[in-house]
Amino acid sequence: VSTTMAKNILQVLYKEEPNSTPAQIAESRGWKLISDETELQKLCIQVLQNHTDQYDLYCEGGKYVKKMEKFFLGKVMAMSRGNAHPQKLKQSLLKTLETYNSK
Repeated sequence: VSTTMAKNILQVLYKEEPNSTPAQIAESRGWKLISDETELQKLCIQVLQNHTDQYDLYCEGGKYVKKMEKFFLGKVMAMSRGNAHPQKLKQSLLKTLETYNSK
């Protein structure tokens, strides 16, 4: 569980569901951190397929590389509803960009 998720769980625990456990709240609301590399790569590939223009900018290199990496990270994070593990997502995205680039 991420820090943001933990804060949300505590808020729900004290205001809405005082008889539930934190694990029950997280499970019932879908607040589970995605850290599986395969799942993260699937999300990354889906984002790259949906944003081909931005991928082309990334391939141009130069000033676009870092900007597009952040763009793709934001899109994957939005697609996962904030449930993707940030550090593992970044690693997975960079690996996916390398392999996707060669296709």
